[in-house]
Amino acid sequence: MNKIVIIDESLCIGCAKCVELCPKKILYIDKATQKCKVTDETKCDKLKGCERICLVQAIKIV
Repeated sequence: MNKIVIIDESLCIGCAKCVELCPKKILYIDKATQKCKVTDETKCDKLKGCERICLVQAIKIV
């Protein structure tokens, strides 16, 4: 399966702005790592709101 949502965890600061914005609610902050994760990429709307709101450009939608 090809990745749709690519999160660079080395850049992610765990601010959760993307989580709050995601209309499909597929993003979450992992409690152990404090980094953004994806639950189900197949539900991504591909509108790239999360990519645009990310303060550190850690999210890419392809």
